[in-house]
Amino acid sequence: MLSEPNKSGLNLRRITALLLILLLILGIYSVRLFQVQIVQGDEYEKLADESYKTAISISASRGEILDCNQIPLVSNRTSYAVTLDYNYFPHGNSEEKLQEQNDCLLELVDLLQAEGETWNDTLPISRTIPYTFDEERKSGVEKLKSMLRMASYATAEQCLEQLAENFGLSAYTEEQKRILAGIHYEMETAGFSAKVPYTLASDVSSTTMYRIVEFSNRFPGVDVITVPVREYVSGTTACHIIGTVGPIYAEEYAELKEQGYSYNDILGKSGIEAAAESYLRGTDGKRVLSKNSQGVVVSEVEEKAPTPGQTVILCLDSRVQQAAQAALDKTVTDLRENGKEEKGKDVKSGSVVMLDVNTGGVMVCASWPDYDLASYSQQYNELISNPDNPLFNRALFGSFPCGSTFKPGVSLAAITEGYISPSTTITCTHTYMYYAPSYMPKCMGTHGGLSVVRALEKSCNYYYYEVGRLMGSNLFSYLSLYGFGQKTGVEIGESSGLQQTPEYMRSIGGTWVGGDYLQLAIGQRGSYTPIQLAAYTMMIANNGVRYKTHFIKSVRSYDSAADTVIPAEVAARAEWSQEAIDAVRAGMIAVGKTGTARGSFANAPYTIACKTGTAQTGIAGTSDHGTFIAYAPVENPQVAIAVVIERGTSAAASTVAREVLDAYFQGKVTGEAPTPEGELLP
Repeated sequence: MLSEPNKSGLNLRRITALLLILLLILGIYSVRLFQVQIVQGDEYEKLADESYKTAISISASRGEILDCNQIPLVSNRTSYAVTLDYNYFPHGNSEEKLQEQNDCLLELVDLLQAEGETWNDTLPISRTIPYTFDEERKSGVEKLKSMLRMASYATAEQCLEQLAENFGLSAYTEEQKRILAGIHYEMETAGFSAKVPYTLASDVSSTTMYRIVEFSNRFPGVDVITVPVREYVSGTTACHIIGTVGPIYAEEYAELKEQGYSYNDILGKSGIEAAAESYLRGTDGKRVLSKNSQGVVVSEVEEKAPTPGQTVILCLDSRVQQAAQAALDKTVTDLRENGKEEKGKDVKSGSVVMLDVNTGGVMVCASWPDYDLASYSQQYNELISNPDNPLFNRALFGSFPCGSTFKPGVSLAAITEGYISPSTTITCTHTYMYYAPSYMPKCMGTHGGLSVVRALEKSCNYYYYEVGRLMGSNLFSYLSLYGFGQKTGVEIGESSGLQQTPEYMRSIGGTWVGGDYLQLAIGQRGSYTPIQLAAYTMMIANNGVRYKTHFIKSVRSYDSAADTVIPAEVAARAEWSQEAIDAVRAGMIAVGKTGTARGSFANAPYTIACKTGTAQTGIAGTSDHGTFIAYAPVENPQVAIAVVIERGTSAAASTVAREVLDAYFQGKVTGEAPTPEGELLP
């Protein structure tokens, strides 16, 4: 009976403790609720808002490429792209969702095929059975195997079967399976997601656009957006220089992603398009989708407009470039049809480079044969199988002995170093006997006593055999100064050519003997690019200053009329004596007036300093290369030009140079700029 009150008190204490605990918990929740709703309310509201928003990039248009006269070489035209928006497109990995995706994609592809359109497919596997890997994309094949977790020895067919398994393609035909595998591979590589749309087709017609819009209910998440598309308005003009753009491959994306590229972006692949990528590429904008709690999009807002790329202005003069390409085509065609055996009938190619001597800017860079950039993609297989190799840029990558065009540089070095003077006379007796009887090279004529001016005018080999023997290895430092065996600096890549030396000969198991200095002095101991010859000629025109060559003159922002000019950069300086400069200039003037180039330039309406060259190919039964260098006008040099006709003749090379220079000066006597429009003549 005495225990009842104690039990009652214990229960009361327990209830009180429980209430206190509940009050404490409620207090903690109240404080936390106050903190979340009042103190940090704005922050949590922002986080909640962001969780229902998705940012999507808006592609920026690419900058244009203009010539030095502001004439468009590459511009943009308005077209349409077919894109997939993850937020609306069927997505998920269930069997049902995969079939929904695949059926939608196949129906969309059928529509594209019916309209003659293509779609993006960079899967490095052939499109037809038997399946093979794309051998030109070995790194892409490796990335595909890595993505699929396949062994390095896996075949293309095994990779395709794994793709089919991953994306639910087993029930489809082989053709459909390959199409869908390519699309899924692209989507996977692009990181197709709520924030990253996928571009299925990059350039479709308005008719295709209308058809997709008409059947939009059958294509959920499929959009047709307006996009700028690259248009090569110049056709064949400067095709080797302008270059191309293309899609980003899977093997490129890992690195480019770090630079802010999306998989759907277009990338400069070659030429100026690649070299000026940082200028031409714009800055993408941003579109924001707002969704409700069920994930349904309720609004779209453009938060940031895209910024177009900058306009790139080249030093190239498209009018003169066209004249150069036309002259090369005419000359090569005529030689093949009317040339004589071993006198140009077997001509292989031709190239022209003309530089602004005051800056090193490339005004002309022509290579024969050329091709049309507008149809490059469609004709690619035909172009690579063409025996004339039109895709090869001989002006920058072709390497040839330059023959007697070497002689002005040898003369400048020999006079400056005191081995000869402008008045030194050497008697040409046709056969050079210094190394007789073991080596007795012959001259093309028997010229008698010659000074350096007459030796240049007549292009006397005997004279330069003697100069080469006298100078010996001392000539090499000058050849290096002239830029032979070195790249000239152009942005789009070039060959360094080859300057043969005693060290080089030893490296290939050969020997250098005294007679090699004779051949060196007449341009037969090395191979040089046409742009190297033009840069060397620019140096002669500038009395010893050689600029780094470049194609890009300036860049211009889309919202500014002011240009940012690329400054000229001195590559080298030669300290020639004034008497050497005067004598060589006189000799090069004589070449055009009364010497080996008189047939092309004796009646020129402008003054010119030039030198012809005939270079042996080293192959029996073939025509010699024809080379030509010049600068003009002599009184105030503006341009330096080099022409190489591979297995052509020096006469053909000088004829091409005349047509190009005529186009440049066009109606001018000494190269002054034409009278401005609206201004009276004096």
